[in-house]
Amino acid sequence: MPVYCYKCSDCSEEFEIRHSMSFEEQVCISCESSNVFKIPSIGNSIIDKQRSRKPGKVVDEYIRDAREEIKQEKIKLKSEVM
Repeated sequence: MPVYCYKCSDCSEEFEIRHSMSFEEQVCISCESSNVFKIPSIGNSIIDKQRSRKPGKVVDEYIRDAREEIKQEKIKLKSEVM
């Protein structure tokens, strides 16, 4: 079941509730007023965009950096030997 964010117009309480999409008669969990409205869940969409990165991207970046460090170290060692 999806999570919905609500705010009560009477007591200004903000709360999250899990219920089916067809459920329409939400009341405030604090004052039991029916004067509540849904709050858009913008935060979840931002988190989802961050999660859309490939999981292996961090590993690929680490490998690329490690190769570059090894390459620089080899150049340094060759110059010391000569």
